[in-house]
Parts: sequence; structure tokens; C-alpha cells
Amino acid sequence: MKVLLFGLIAEKAGSDHMEIPATSTADLDRQLQDRIRGLKGLSYSIAIDRTIVHGDRALSGSEEIAVLPPFAGG
Repeated sequence: MKVLLFGLIAEKAGSDHMEIPATSTADLDRQLQDRIRGLKGLSYSIAIDRTIVHGDRALSGSEEIAVLPPFAGG
């Protein structure tokens, strides 16, 4: 599935997206940390279909997945 990357995470990955065949958000998180050097030390969120999720969720492969760095509003 296509995973969209933003901000510092995209910079570290060298791309604004990755193809990752994940079955759950926990699986996705593990693969992201394996593929993107320095990601383990960063705070980030995973959004599924434009909603930030917490905890592990199953993925079917049809979702829009985004990995978001911390951000501030103002």
C-alpha cells in the first residue's frame, strides 16, 4: 500500500511516499522504523483515511495512510 510521508519524516526517507505491504498499524510502524533511519527517535502519528489513530488497527490495503510529524498550529 502507498504510505504518504510528510515533513521531517519525508526528508529522512528521501521521498514523500513509500510502498509498504502492512497488515496492521503495528506492522506498518515496525516496517517504517526499519526502512527510515532515525525514525525511532522521532515523535510521529499515523493517520488512516485522514484520521489519526492510536493503538493497533488492521489494514486492508485500500486505506489512505499518512505518517505525520509533530506539528503546531497558531
